[in-house]
Amino acid sequence: MSVLFTGSPDSIDSSKSPTYQQLSSGPEGGPIVIGRPSQLQELEEVPQGRHLGLFSTIVLFVSRIVGSGIFATSSGIYQDVGGSPFLFFLSWLLAAALSFSGLYVYLELGSLVPRSGGTKVFLEFIYGKPYMLACVVFSIYSVMFGFNMSNALVFGEYFLHSIGVKADEFHTRLAGLLCVYIAAAIHGISYNHGVKVQNIIGALKLLLLLIMVLTGIYSVLIPSSISHLNSNMHWDDFFKTKTSMSSSTFAGAIIKASFSFYGWNSAHTVSNEVKDPINTFRIAGPVSLIIVTVAYMFTNLAYIVVISHDEIINSGQLIGSLLFEKVFGHKVGKQLLTFSVALCAGGNIFVVLYTISRVSQEVFREGFLPCSRFMASNWPFGAPLPTLVLSCTLTTLVILAPKGDLYNYIIALEGYPNQIFLGLTAIGIFIIRKRSPELRAPIRASLIGTVFLLLITLYLTVSPFTSTRSPNPKGLENWPSYAVVAVMCLGICILYWVVMFKLLPYLWGYKLTSKEIELSDGLVVKKWIKVYGDISVDLDFID
Repeated sequence: MSVLFTGSPDSIDSSKSPTYQQLSSGPEGGPIVIGRPSQLQELEEVPQGRHLGLFSTIVLFVSRIVGSGIFATSSGIYQDVGGSPFLFFLSWLLAAALSFSGLYVYLELGSLVPRSGGTKVFLEFIYGKPYMLACVVFSIYSVMFGFNMSNALVFGEYFLHSIGVKADEFHTRLAGLLCVYIAAAIHGISYNHGVKVQNIIGALKLLLLLIMVLTGIYSVLIPSSISHLNSNMHWDDFFKTKTSMSSSTFAGAIIKASFSFYGWNSAHTVSNEVKDPINTFRIAGPVSLIIVTVAYMFTNLAYIVVISHDEIINSGQLIGSLLFEKVFGHKVGKQLLTFSVALCAGGNIFVVLYTISRVSQEVFREGFLPCSRFMASNWPFGAPLPTLVLSCTLTTLVILAPKGDLYNYIIALEGYPNQIFLGLTAIGIFIIRKRSPELRAPIRASLIGTVFLLLITLYLTVSPFTSTRSPNPKGLENWPSYAVVAVMCLGICILYWVVMFKLLPYLWGYKLTSKEIELSDGLVVKKWIKVYGDISVDLDFID
């Protein structure tokens, strides 16, 4: 049994909720989803075509997940849990479980709506009322946070460290920005060349993951008489905290660990470019997360065993380099493997720019932001260069902001709204199943995993507001809480929706409708029109 999804016309005065109707089976018995205002349909072709196979998709997952996080955030997580090895590993395990649970939620939704856009498309599909609210809020948030700061900073620091140059703040930022610009230029000139570079770097990342696993095994199993490494993990202290902590800092630790896994949900942003997306994601997603989780746990084990408590606390973003230097010596550890970490972060820059540009392109295709038609285009080389330039501009502004240790603060600020959107997406699984019990997704998320995901996201969302202690990273306690700032950003997004879709139409007496237009390369975008009775006027500022 397949399903036709029907919705109200593209106007803000819609009064009918979306409904399902039964149809004959679609290809391979799968569901047919058509007719939504957001252009949801079973398959949508784009000018780039479907060029990502199974290996490229696995590489996309792994390259997007493995970036700066595992080599830079462990020190901050260790501080947040009060130096307790047990809570340190628990935060990583919870982040991994959260990622697996979220992955299957996305696999189910992605099998129902195999269209580029990821979370944006899923929220539109689930929350049709109030009209355009979910789309506008998530879309503007995505554009606001469409920068690549964290990976750029880690690349700059590790790259300079590997070549023996003192990594002062200015040169670190300069090197990171240079990598961002190079990646954007390659992606903007040719999407094929960009994907090839991603695959090459992704293969090197897989090799680095193997080295990480072997490093963990070596540091734990090989006797110190051979390895010359003293174990700093003692079972008597395994459950003890060495410094103060709170529920809010533990939540911050889980958010930081989740950042290191963040990327498992990014592949759905390019579904239109994946061959046989449902079956490809069914294999590529779990395989990628298993590979990454095993590598992360062994690497963190090596951190705790090889590096002392004080060294972990003071290592900052260079904890990965410190580990490799201790295990492999100065020449190999500090230079070769540290350069590999820089390459890893650089590869993540490539993938993040690739996915950000696609998400931003999907946002501008909706047509409600200024210059939407130009920003959604593949001008001039058949790749989304305008959105790549936008991401580079935002990255430059953030990186050149006033000096200070912004890394962990930005991670938490960016990650907090993602927890809210993730929770809303998980709730959507139950909404869809109740709305249409006859709908059977090709991939199903488990009930236990989805409930677990909801509980964790609820805890991460609420806990920053329940403690008297600042949830911000060390040294930034006097700054506004990252949760408060994140909520304010979401408030700005909601305000934009209120003004454009409610207040202005009410004050000036018009209704907003949208129509589809096709660009010269075949890409379909929306154009919004003000309707005054029998008179229609284009929203000029949008174009």
